[in-house]
Amino acid sequence: MDERKERILKAIIHDYVKTAEPVSSRTIARKHDLGVSPATVRNEMSDLKEMGYLEQPHTSSGRVPSAQGYRFYVDSMLCREVLTPQDAALIQSLWDTKDPDIIACMQQTAKLISRISHNMSMVLAPTANRSRIRYVHVLPTGEQRAILVAVTDRGALDNEPIFFETPPSFERLTHLGEVLQNALQGQLLQDITIEYLQDILQQTQNNDAAGASVCEALYRAITKRKIAYAVGTPELLDQPEFQEKATMQPILNLLEEEEELSRLLVTTTDQPVTVRIGRENYDAKMHNCSLIQADFSAGDEKLGTLAILGPTRMEYGRIVGMLTYMQHLIDHMMQKEK
Repeated sequence: MDERKERILKAIIHDYVKTAEPVSSRTIARKHDLGVSPATVRNEMSDLKEMGYLEQPHTSSGRVPSAQGYRFYVDSMLCREVLTPQDAALIQSLWDTKDPDIIACMQQTAKLISRISHNMSMVLAPTANRSRIRYVHVLPTGEQRAILVAVTDRGALDNEPIFFETPPSFERLTHLGEVLQNALQGQLLQDITIEYLQDILQQTQNNDAAGASVCEALYRAITKRKIAYAVGTPELLDQPEFQEKATMQPILNLLEEEEELSRLLVTTTDQPVTVRIGRENYDAKMHNCSLIQADFSAGDEKLGTLAILGPTRMEYGRIVGMLTYMQHLIDHMMQKEK
């Protein structure tokens, strides 16, 4: 894409994010100093539509960015966006304490970003990967049900429910808990994989359906990340994209499923900030949304995740800039503590 098309695409994205209205060539020529006529802008916009970067709503002569257009903008143009001094000062003020609590500061930052972007913000607290297993027990709660209880040196994991197709005996469940506790006691959570648990069953001759169900429950407890804080649901649902029931209901359903929502926030790249746009989110309920998330770490220890959920019409540059600056603040703070 040549430079003129890039400038026009960027102008359209910026205008559409602010107004939620299709953008015309006349508007772009009038509002942005591009040095070309409306006719030239119109021709370039037609080319961008043919290339897949713009779409034309049926009832409008204007254009809106496509998911492909947003992706090009995020991949190719965000590096040219500059965090404003005002945004930097807002975030800095939340961390200007003698001994800042990281999760509390992340919650305040989430509230700030939600307020200025009118999107939903979530803070996730990960299971402490540096924790070590101390205690594993399986408690029957019915003929085909049980609860897995696991405790680490830093506290209890979430109790996980287990359902068995064939009811195991009380003695069988007690034995499985003892086997896992003996094998895992003192193990770091970050080293426990589902394959490792399956090997334990194999080596101790406990690899039946009951053993598999118990191990799956333990692995869920170990890998679960909890939403420690969420703000901005009303603001999100007030966005123009979610005014129709057909588009609003799937989002409402998603927001009610905390475990499913947490599962969506899985980083599969080593990028400091991850952006998933529309259908890049595997859950169909998210296909009208974008998700921006930043993971925060200190060495090997995961400190938490801050994620922003909104329509694809998001202020990507501003949000990514604020999250990146926040990562810089945390890195600087951790360096001072060394």
